[in-house]
Amino acid sequence: MTTEEDPAPTRAQRFGRYVSDAARKAGYDIDSPRGGGKKALAADAGMAPASVSRMLAGQTIPDPMFFESLAQALHVHVGRMLVEAGVISEESLRAIPDEGPRPPLDPREVARSIGITSPEMIEAFATMTEALVQRERTASQEARRSA
Repeated sequence: MTTEEDPAPTRAQRFGRYVSDAARKAGYDIDSPRGGGKKALAADAGMAPASVSRMLAGQTIPDPMFFESLAQALHVHVGRMLVEAGVISEESLRAIPDEGPRPPLDPREVARSIGITSPEMIEAFATMTEALVQRERTASQEARRSA
């Protein structure tokens, strides 16, 4: 129920909440001014940091050309993102053959799937993988800053 004092959220506001929740779940620190999460998300999605800030604040919806890279960075299905942005309907999404969302790979599960069974080795594999992912994000941010 909405009132004049409490109007229904706009499409941009609903989309901003959806992307903010997805960003937090994907590990981006978007709430801390010095956490770098907004800049990291912008770099990973190929968007300008100011555009990401406006999107997260519920002020704008990005150009659909960014939806695929944004969905990939957030580990969400691009079709779900299109529905949340109001670009396509839920019915249209259901009509598209679905491969399902692609959640991020868990390094511990990957370790077990390739035959690593020792708990200590599984943790070492996970630690190394997580460090490499963080290093890749940092390198991507630095490359974008210098470009």
